Amino acid sequence: MAYDVFISYSRKDSKIADEICSALTASGLTFFIDREGIEAGQNFPQVLAEAVDDSTVFLFLASQNSFRSRFTRGEVTYAFNHKHSGTIIPYIIDGSETMPPDLELMLGNFNWRRKELCPVETKLMEDIRTAIAHPEEGTVGGRNVVSGRKKKILAWSAVSLAALLVLAIVVFALSRSRDRAENRAAMESSRQYEDLIAGSDSLVTCFEAMKASPNTLETTADQIAGLKQALFLLDSAKAVGSRYGDSTFKGLFNQDLSGRTSSITARLDSIHAAWAEYARDSYALYLISRRPSERENVLACIEYALSVKTNPSLEKIINELNR
Repeated sequence: MAYDVFISYSRKDSKIADEICSALTASGLTFFIDREGIEAGQNFPQVLAEAVDDSTVFLFLASQNSFRSRFTRGEVTYAFNHKHSGTIIPYIIDGSETMPPDLELMLGNFNWRRKELCPVETKLMEDIRTAIAHPEEGTVGGRNVVSGRKKKILAWSAVSLAALLVLAIVVFALSRSRDRAENRAAMESSRQYEDLIAGSDSLVTCFEAMKASPNTLETTADQIAGLKQALFLLDSAKAVGSRYGDSTFKGLFNQDLSGRTSSITARLDSIHAAWAEYARDSYALYLISRRPSERENVLACIEYALSVKTNPSLEKIINELNR
């Protein structure tokens, strides 16, 4: 199902969220909000990710409550990596003047709205309609992408590379300069190859900084997303280099990417193992105490672990908790 708006918020801000839902309904706009869009037994991280993909506008209700919520931070990170910046609307609802460093890094250049200057029923609805009318404006994950496609971060790379190569072939055929065309295409691909690797290295550096920070647990979702994106960029670089494996240009694509890939994979495996262990320990405590808070802690730990990779034993625990 397609939605006009995905609402990312903290449950502690339900009152203003309800006000916005009423305004959207009155404006004839459809929306997804987690308390209405997820049925019992569903894989909620997957449902949320699909809902973000299927919504034209991502509306982030920014507040001290949502800044501290690992779920809203995960939703914001996913939206930043997958949606055009023109469709992401950060909306400050509590007068906050500062934001966490990781959110500032991602959204610092966005056009933040304030509730006191951008009333819900008028200006906010107008801004949402404007974003709906121009869903492909801006960048995805801070990078320019080919418009008209809803894909993950690597999709922009594959499509843009293909488009550039096709354009190059046409231009070079018209100019009847095949050798020059091959040179230009190889040099362009080499620049893209280097940019993809540099982007991957930058994400790993960001991961290390977040891991070393005092609030490393609160940025776990960002750490996982960054490492996964780093792997995607390396895979894209390998795809670019493979086209020149048997050509005279192969020397331009000779960086050893296997070491980088293994290192990132090891980091992800470590995160998965740690959260899987936390989940099993919390589950053992829950079986003794049967406290709802311990159950929620088990589910949160499993969510982090499964966001890295599948784990049948953890999925079995979820089934047991949902019985």
